[in-house]
Amino acid sequence: MTLDPRLIVGISWLAFFVAWLIAAMIYGGGGRRRVTAGSIGLRLLMLAAAYLSVRYGDSIRPLGGFTGAFATAGAIICVAGLLFAIWARVSLGRSWGMPMALHDNPELVTSGPYRLVRHPIYTALAAMLIGTSLVFPVAALPCAITIVYTVFAARREERDMEQRFPGAYSEYTRRSKFIVPFLF
Repeated sequence: MTLDPRLIVGISWLAFFVAWLIAAMIYGGGGRRRVTAGSIGLRLLMLAAAYLSVRYGDSIRPLGGFTGAFATAGAIICVAGLLFAIWARVSLGRSWGMPMALHDNPELVTSGPYRLVRHPIYTALAAMLIGTSLVFPVAALPCAITIVYTVFAARREERDMEQRFPGAYSEYTRRSKFIVPFLF
């Protein structure tokens, strides 16, 4: 019996959202944040693109279909990203916040996956998005746009973290990678 990569990707995304909901119930919502109509619209657009890609990705093949090996690799990458995201979320605990959230008593977390990269949740999302694109090629463009957005958000968070943790954050950036473990 072989598992369908499409099913694995769909279940991975469902598990991601369920894990985030459970973590929010256990650890709390994660700080105050600046909410704008643009940020809400972008998140809704990304969610709609993810849903449409997974739901209808099989019927729309602008790039043709990838081979079964690509789809299998995509499913594995997606699951690996999911596991890395959950590890990162649990490691953050109550320190987690939506991008650009403000905490009253912030803590600089440098353990767990944060030893490897400063933005492991973004790393995990990128892996899940790349894996999804290998299974559903129609998702490539929305996934690429989302990855660009996460890099932008990570750069902005870096500036905020440097202000919140002067000196300590600079030291942390010297011993950890930005978003890709062991590389960048």
